[in-house]
Amino acid sequence: MKNFKAIIALVIVGGGLLLFGSATYQVKETDQAIVLEFGEWKKTVQDAGLHFKIPLIQDVIYFDRRIRILDMPEIIVITSDQKRMIVDAFTEFRIADPLKVYQVVRNELGAENRLSIITNSNLRKVFGVQELQIALSGERGELRQSIRDAVFEEATELGIEIIDLRIKRTDLPEENSAPIFQSMIADRNQVAREIRARGEEEALRITSRAERDRTVLLAEATRDSEKLRGEGDAVAAKTYAEAYSKDAEFYAFYRSMEVYKNSMKNGDTSMVLSPDSEFFKYFESMGGNNSR
Repeated sequence: MKNFKAIIALVIVGGGLLLFGSATYQVKETDQAIVLEFGEWKKTVQDAGLHFKIPLIQDVIYFDRRIRILDMPEIIVITSDQKRMIVDAFTEFRIADPLKVYQVVRNELGAENRLSIITNSNLRKVFGVQELQIALSGERGELRQSIRDAVFEEATELGIEIIDLRIKRTDLPEENSAPIFQSMIADRNQVAREIRARGEEEALRITSRAERDRTVLLAEATRDSEKLRGEGDAVAAKTYAEAYSKDAEFYAFYRSMEVYKNSMKNGDTSMVLSPDSEFFKYFESMGGNNSR
């Protein structure tokens, strides 16, 4: 009898423990959960700790709440100029709405697969409208932002938050590298020739304009010089006329001295004059006056 009671007690305790275990569930700090009742959503649990549910009626599905990295395999994209290019990227994400994830893709593996499809699709879409040179250049930051924005919008509908999206590498397939690089070099050389031609054209235009301005300035300077010379000659003529009217003999003497001075400008200080020249006439006159 005592053994029977002990067995009954053990059964009751075991059943109680089993009932308690099936009526409770534990949510870790790194997890979040949704509770389903007969397959329909009942609630979302974000708080860590011990929680209760109705056994056999309610089920709990867990989702990781941490930031995760989806490192996708390399893909081949076709640029707008029909060149093949390798793109290697990864995405940082977290499950922000576990109910949406469950409704659309059911679980975390489905979320990763769908996110991979979305990311690859947008990589092909964005790189597909760019030329190869731009896709391989330092402008990848703008391309990355365009891809991230597009992936973020689609992933939000899945209940996934995109933390970051990075392009690790863009490269050419090995079999295409040499001819494509040769084509890129030829294109760059063509651009350089066009830039040099525009520079030479601009230099010629500037030189022509400077020459034209120089001609105009010289013409204006010559005109002003002739004008000033004419004005000076007029003043000199007026001065000579006034001097002549006041003392004709002194004026004649001064003009003679000017002629002799101008004739010796080239460094020749020797002159041959006849005794009856006009030059000696004034000296004779001056000597006669002194004797008197």
